[in-house]
Amino acid sequence: MTLMSFGHAMPIHLDMLSLVGYESVERDMQPATTLNVRKLAMQSGLKSLRQITGVDFGYDPAMWREYLLDDDDDHGYQHPWAFAGVDAAILAALDDPDVVAAIDLMAQDDG
Repeated sequence: MTLMSFGHAMPIHLDMLSLVGYESVERDMQPATTLNVRKLAMQSGLKSLRQITGVDFGYDPAMWREYLLDDDDDHGYQHPWAFAGVDAAILAALDDPDVVAAIDLMAQDDG
């Protein structure tokens, strides 16, 4: 899928962006504008990541990222078309207080 902000993205890229609260908006992925939309995106991303990989790191995008970087790219996360932009967005999200608060909330609800 081609995204305006990231270029040609693999499905795993969409799932990782969803996990950190990005929503699909007119052929793009953008940070969700409300907590409810962010939570729904995160739930969807986690569900898909669990299905695709067969592992579960819950709502911990740093652990998911580490796993995907270490898996010999079996799932396409490091595919060059969108990797740089997606990975930068994931790293930025890990430092975003709103995203961190949503992750903490979702982890509490999941546990």
